[in-house]
Amino acid sequence: MTIGQKIFYLLEERHMTQKEFSLRTGISTTTISDWRKKNTNPGSDKIMVICAALEVTPEYLLSGVTEDSDRGRNVDYMVIPKGTEERELIELFNDMDWLEREHLLEYARRAIEKKSESGYIDRTENKSMVKIAEFCDVEIFMDSAFKGSPSVDINYLDDNIQGSIRLKEGTIKGGFSKYVIPVIEAWYKEHKVLLIDMWNSQKIEMIPAWE
Repeated sequence: MTIGQKIFYLLEERHMTQKEFSLRTGISTTTISDWRKKNTNPGSDKIMVICAALEVTPEYLLSGVTEDSDRGRNVDYMVIPKGTEERELIELFNDMDWLEREHLLEYARRAIEKKSESGYIDRTENKSMVKIAEFCDVEIFMDSAFKGSPSVDINYLDDNIQGSIRLKEGTIKGGFSKYVIPVIEAWYKEHKVLLIDMWNSQKIEMIPAWE
């Protein structure tokens, strides 16, 4: 049984029309019909979305391994849409040689370990925090809820250190190194008036790049 034939067998088994299958996969009904008329198979780039629509594993669709077997149950997979950063990362990874892949994986592992050890908190998870500036591996966030004293949060990406600036006093809190603090101070002094105006007017805007 070809892959195309197996797809039509599964459609019949699930009482799914070609139109419904087309809506679930984004594949035109004409293309689907051609698999039967011309006895052809779908392209490899369609396999994952087809499996998701039919709720089968790629291994089952391609090799015929039944879903009640150990191999069929243990297969794990995901569908990653085109045009996303995740898809781009995987495509770039596939183009690398084995040594480049090892270096990338090692970098990723160390980055995650470093975040875990430092207690890094991703500010983007807090929906009220809005990133208003980024410079020299420093991210600045302002609370769009405008709660408490006027302030902004700081993330220093290189060392995964968090802190804050009290806007009126200019007080910088956080375990930043003696090399990073002067950079933050210089940025704050240049943008102090704008930052306080943003807080008072409760209108957040992105601050242009600064070096």
